[in-house]
Amino acid sequence: MDYVETFRMARDRPRMLGLDGSFVAAAAFVNGCDAGNSWRLLDGFGEWLAAGLGDGANLSWQALVVRHSLPGGSPNSPAELVLGEQENSVVVARLFELLEEFWDVRQKRGLAEIFAQYTKVFG
Repeated sequence: MDYVETFRMARDRPRMLGLDGSFVAAAAFVNGCDAGNSWRLLDGFGEWLAAGLGDGANLSWQALVVRHSLPGGSPNSPAELVLGEQENSVVVARLFELLEEFWDVRQKRGLAEIFAQYTKVFG
């Protein structure tokens, strides 16, 4: 399955996939795709996000996406992932941008390079 194309469809036409356009629904959809691939689809995603921020090694990829999306966004618990309408649309768009960037990096440099960068940042 072409997940890059699937995630583009989720971004551009969420209702076609039964999504309501919220970050919670988009993140659950992405997580479901990961689960359907024995939790291997997103290998390195959280590490890549954390290394890009230089912080957040202890956070979920969902919280890291919020940090990448919103200035000063620093959720530390699921309750803090409740977003306003404007914040929500920014974070959903950024989620799918980050996934595309990650796929590109993962394909060109490989997981070993992603984990090496993570180790370099977090020791």
